[in-house]
Amino acid sequence: MQHIMERLVAKLKQADIDPLLFDKSRMELPSIHHNDAMFPPGRGLTEKTTRRQKPEDRLLWTDIRDTHHTMQIKAPDIQNILGVFGESIKVLSLDCFDTLLWRKTATPEDVFAVLADNPIARSLGITRHQRISAAARAYRAKCLENGSGQIDIRDIYRFFTSLSGEERELLAETEIRTEIKVCFAFSPYVDLIRLAHTRGLKIIIVSDTYLREDELRRLLAQHLPADAMRAISKVYCSVDYGTSKSHALFEIVIKDCGVPASQLLHIGDNEVADAQAPRKLGVRALHFLQFDREVADFLRLQHAATPLIVLEQAAPETVVGPCYSPFRPIFSVANLKRYAPETVIGYMSFGPVLYAYSRFLMEEVAALQQQGKKVRVLFLLRDAYLLSAACEAYAGKPVGKLVRIRGFVAIAASFRTRADVDYYISGINPEVHDFYCAAKQLLLPPEITESLIRIAHQSADPQAAFYQLLRGDDVLDLIFENSSALRARLMRYMSKQLKLEEGDTVVLADTGYSGRTLEYLTRTFKEVSKIDMLGRYVVASDEPYRSADSKALITTPWWNYDLFEQCCTANEGAVVGYGSDGDPVLEDVELSEKQYEKVINVQAECVRFINDARAFFTKAGVTHEYSILQRAAHAALFRHAHMPIEAELEYFKDFQHDNFMELDRRKSFYHIESALKNARHLPSPYRLGAYDTRGLGLDFTFSALVQKRFQLDLCSEDMNLRFSPLTVSIRRTPESQVLLLRAHHLHDGYFSIMLPYVSGTSVEMLLGEHYEWLQIEDLQFMNNAGSVCGNVSIFLDLEEINREGEIYRCLSQASVATIRPAGLQQFKTPHYYHMIFRPLVSRAACNPS
Repeated sequence: MQHIMERLVAKLKQADIDPLLFDKSRMELPSIHHNDAMFPPGRGLTEKTTRRQKPEDRLLWTDIRDTHHTMQIKAPDIQNILGVFGESIKVLSLDCFDTLLWRKTATPEDVFAVLADNPIARSLGITRHQRISAAARAYRAKCLENGSGQIDIRDIYRFFTSLSGEERELLAETEIRTEIKVCFAFSPYVDLIRLAHTRGLKIIIVSDTYLREDELRRLLAQHLPADAMRAISKVYCSVDYGTSKSHALFEIVIKDCGVPASQLLHIGDNEVADAQAPRKLGVRALHFLQFDREVADFLRLQHAATPLIVLEQAAPETVVGPCYSPFRPIFSVANLKRYAPETVIGYMSFGPVLYAYSRFLMEEVAALQQQGKKVRVLFLLRDAYLLSAACEAYAGKPVGKLVRIRGFVAIAASFRTRADVDYYISGINPEVHDFYCAAKQLLLPPEITESLIRIAHQSADPQAAFYQLLRGDDVLDLIFENSSALRARLMRYMSKQLKLEEGDTVVLADTGYSGRTLEYLTRTFKEVSKIDMLGRYVVASDEPYRSADSKALITTPWWNYDLFEQCCTANEGAVVGYGSDGDPVLEDVELSEKQYEKVINVQAECVRFINDARAFFTKAGVTHEYSILQRAAHAALFRHAHMPIEAELEYFKDFQHDNFMELDRRKSFYHIESALKNARHLPSPYRLGAYDTRGLGLDFTFSALVQKRFQLDLCSEDMNLRFSPLTVSIRRTPESQVLLLRAHHLHDGYFSIMLPYVSGTSVEMLLGEHYEWLQIEDLQFMNNAGSVCGNVSIFLDLEEINREGEIYRCLSQASVATIRPAGLQQFKTPHYYHMIFRPLVSRAACNPS
């Protein structure tokens, strides 16, 4: 292997990286241009002016010159636009979605909620979340396949792996019909098409979309008047040409039209794809602004309110059902250890969950056996250790076998072809991407990983460059070689320890969540071993690419049950591979003995509960419906995750989890003591864990749950209308720009403000104008993704300001704090200063009028 590594390193040193562009294009989502679009979403500057902009302050169309300056139009301007350009325009090009065609829904994603409500989609169990998730993975897969990111609607449904080909085709047709149902033509553009046609202009449609031309024409024909439809000579769909408007689609359009680019007028709602990109080619491009910012923000809040009306409705059964509590008599007769946290956690919370799971698994096994199948239940260590004990207590006899197979091994043993590697990479969520984790999963040595990461970071898009490097021939050869060796050792383990036979039906029992062990074992071994593999989990994800062979007690779109999983584990290291003889190789135990002692106590209480419940229900002759047990189990797990009591917070406060994939192996689950500080830095409780927010109050917890459950598009400004003023001066010799900004309230009197970083400038904060005393808790330098690059408080120059730690006293109204970023470089992407501060005494309070 050494010569492969040496050749690879030499090649990487000479590599000229041209990273794949992971096209974020989608079925044209609306793009609202904000005056503070230079700032990250939700963190924009808000300039408070003394007067509102009057209509006459806007750029008049008679003032438009033949330039490439940013130009926008609104609906009232559409009727006059052809007159502005006169005879210089020969081709009128229109964007489709949110320009010519609008939807009745608030956002494009809401179309998928309409789709999910269709009887066909309901019968197949399709949800809005699944449709969005499938599209995201389809984009990533297509980027790896050909670099374009252009997918059609059938590429999306290909990831609904639990469905048949006929069902996927039926869903694709159902989605097109749903689009027909919710779309309508925006009449100002229909009138513009008619006017352009009377003037002899060629009319085309250019759209970034996953619909093919015939599908988009079908949609247009349903909503455009016949004369307007006939006037359209050509429809360009990005998926048909393998490139988007932001990349090369307009080059194709210009060539096809056979006129100079300056004679083509394009109008669309996406500022980048419809305006900036075509202007670079000489096209007269206008950005269609659907709404002013105030209107757009109002509509966004109204959209966020829509799913919440269920809280005020006379709730139907699907929202508020009966609250079953089948285990109340068990708690009544049991010898509960009063106030003992392991009893609250194990006996009263996890015990009911595992009782219901044991019933679920036993009934699943019985149903398979009735079908004549030879069933082998395998509990996957480490996490399924307690599941095995629970099922044994429920059944009164041993159930299945404990095996040392985990997701890491199943994935790592699956790489035989480039397609296998692409399949794994396409399943990585870009938002939680980690170079080291991906390389480790692909069995790359640390020295190769470091070389790949170093070169990737030389690219403008390190993530895309890293993926491309992983797909180089030398890297793939190394991955295939290591994976083949691991696969052989895993097969020896399965042959030696499990003694599986052809025709067996293997049921993998585990806590959950995404079923990747089952997914990859099936991909790798199903044809070789001639066995059927099924998964039966406590909690499973609601993903479109979940296996049709998996079921769960609870299905949910997100996982909040790390502490439950930790309490189910065995006191041993995770399996990281197998020896040449097939014996498992375990990593060292990373967690403390004290933690495992607590886990053992919880496990004992769980088993005690199941024994007590089994005895009580048998004696009483009571058999609960499975649905009752399932709802009670879900409620118990939900209560533990989101509404823990004080005893639980104290019991778990030192708990850690060990992640073999991460550089920092041990991480704490939550930090009650730092939750308050976190609340001062985050715009809402959405990003805080449930145990963190519990220390701040259930109002934080419920706010986070509502935002997450309903996917509410809210930012810090929406959460709290309270603000504090701050005047800043962006100074670049010899000019400066003074802005009066609004810092937005976070929590406990702390405010947050984002300030721009521009190379060669300093930022003066005129603190004395507004405050006499204030506390500055943090001043950080951040990139556009919101990651902290460093603390810049050391670059703060103070004039007429006394400082005592975090407390600043402004001695006069002229007191100024200046950020002078010595040594900071010029960056390719926007960077910002983020300040967290708390006003203590305002100047107005010190000098009342």
